This record gives sequence, C-alpha cells and structure tokens, in this order.
Amino acid sequence: MSTRTYKGYTLEEAKSDLELWKSAKRAAATGKYYQIGGRQLTRYDLADINKEIAFFTEVIDALAGGTTSPTYVTVRMKR
Repeated sequence: MSTRTYKGYTLEEAKSDLELWKSAKRAAATGKYYQIGGRQLTRYDLADINKEIAFFTEVIDALAGGTTSPTYVTVRMKR
C-alpha cells in the first residue's frame, strides 16, 4: 500500500512541519532579532509564519480526510 501525499507531504511530515512552524511562532513572539557577541539572528515575520501554519493545517486536513472547501447544502421548502 502506498502512502498518501498531498502537495508533496505525507500526514506525518505535515504534522512535524506544523509543529516546527508553531515553535517558530513562539520564538518570534519573543523578538524579531537578537545578538550574541558578534552574531545576529533574524527570525521570520509573523505574517510569513502564519501563512506556513495555515498551509500545513490545510495539508493535514486534506490527508486526515477533512475538507478544505466549503460544503454546500440545498434546502427545499415545502409549500
């Protein structure tokens, strides 16, 4: 049996990457830059991190059987 993929990711990979981006968001919340000695680290912007989190959430939903598109229901009223 082959492993299901969506946008090139397996469910396990997508979950792992989602956790990574959530960790990045927590780190970015402490500050965009920091410097130790002569070395400086610049973190991703929160907007970019949120886009990645939304992307991996979509991948996980698709692979886990969820839906990424709206569900439409037609109702007929009895007269």
